Amino acid sequence: MPLVVIGALVLLAHITFVSPQAGGQAVGPQWIEVTTGAVNVDRVEFSVDGVLVGVARKPPFRVAYDFGTAVTSREITARVFSDSYRKTSTTTIHTAALTAGESMNVDLVEVPLRIRSGRTLEAKDLRITENGVEQTIRDIRPGRGPAHFAFVVDRSLSMGGGKLEAALHAVGEGLKLLRPDDTASLILFNHNVDKAIPIRGARLEAGDLLPSGGTSLRDAVASIPASERMYAIVITDGGDRNSQLTDEEALQRVSGTRSVVAAVVFGTAGRFLERATSVTGGTLVRATIGSVGAQVEGVIADINSRYLVVYQSHGTRSGWRSITITPQRRGIEIVAARKGYFAA
Repeated sequence: MPLVVIGALVLLAHITFVSPQAGGQAVGPQWIEVTTGAVNVDRVEFSVDGVLVGVARKPPFRVAYDFGTAVTSREITARVFSDSYRKTSTTTIHTAALTAGESMNVDLVEVPLRIRSGRTLEAKDLRITENGVEQTIRDIRPGRGPAHFAFVVDRSLSMGGGKLEAALHAVGEGLKLLRPDDTASLILFNHNVDKAIPIRGARLEAGDLLPSGGTSLRDAVASIPASERMYAIVITDGGDRNSQLTDEEALQRVSGTRSVVAAVVFGTAGRFLERATSVTGGTLVRATIGSVGAQVEGVIADINSRYLVVYQSHGTRSGWRSITITPQRRGIEIVAARKGYFAA
């Protein structure tokens, strides 16, 4: 235990690692976090293998660090400065490397959560299983990180009568709710799927764009790249008559670990949108020409208010991995969350 010496008085300044744990294995992006019994903390410095990797000045005392995919032994040090830098205490832990015969799956899974709770969530408040195997929560963040918003707008013949114009106006207003580090694109589709157009900061107008043709909804939604944190907001009348992809093929493409599908539907939603929004933890709402703007804004506001839970997947097979999240204390209601994802 680290010592702080003041004159002839020796005080114990408790420093406890929350993450990673001594003797555990550190891999991938995660928090390095400590708690301390020191008062009037000025700063906490974190070092990995003798190299300074970050500084925290207020609780929670933690910094983000990517340990990479090689599971080797690491020396992690936390140094606490307190009482106007007159006191210093240090503690060091060592993580473990993989031993012979061991293997580790380093897939990091993000699960956006919409919850009701009387206080801020902590990792200990939730339990996550994947195909029945309990997983370790690496991080839980009260809010989402930077993301890409893909607005997928139906321009088929059935979107006439003012629906297409109202949908594009709703997208333009919805862009105002995005955060400065977000990006956005527009994908228009009928029986063909147009290439995504960057639209952040653009003014959207229907112009001479006329509703026409059939509907390839599944193909349009599945065309969205899922290499980054992605929220797809689909505005359609719900039909699909021309897609090449089946429901299952399209669902497999959109059920990545970092994609959420939401839908605003004129009329009745088809089975595909119901499943896509449910599986990825998104929302599905119905709209009229007069209400589509408010519904799109409501969907974005809901996304902005969510938690983000991150865990490292292990012990489960390839293919469909079902996710089950259960509260570990009273007063937590999970309103919506991802139900699973496909893993190659």
